[in-house]
Amino acid sequence: MLVVNIEVWPWGREERKYKIGEITAGNISNGRIATYEVRVQCDGYEPEGVPAIDEEFLLRDHDRGAGSLALIRDALLVAVPLPDGAAGGSDAGSGSAGPDL
Repeated sequence: MLVVNIEVWPWGREERKYKIGEITAGNISNGRIATYEVRVQCDGYEPEGVPAIDEEFLLRDHDRGAGSLALIRDALLVAVPLPDGAAGGSDAGSGSAGPDL
């Protein structure tokens, strides 16, 4: 089983960290192409109108050879709705590693 904890570290300080979400993915089939039971949970952020997420689903036909980051990506693509007006892809921009946290 893959477990990903999502934490915020205010001002980059580990002693102030707090958990805001979790992704779990358990393989329920054999072979290179697998099915996973997935749960994606993340707290909402009301000041910005970001809804909480708590989704459970089967992720089918995942190529295990793609690695754990691809599994996380695919789980998020299913569970996290695109922002209004988004036509797909990341909101981080081309070549961007995302915001500095």
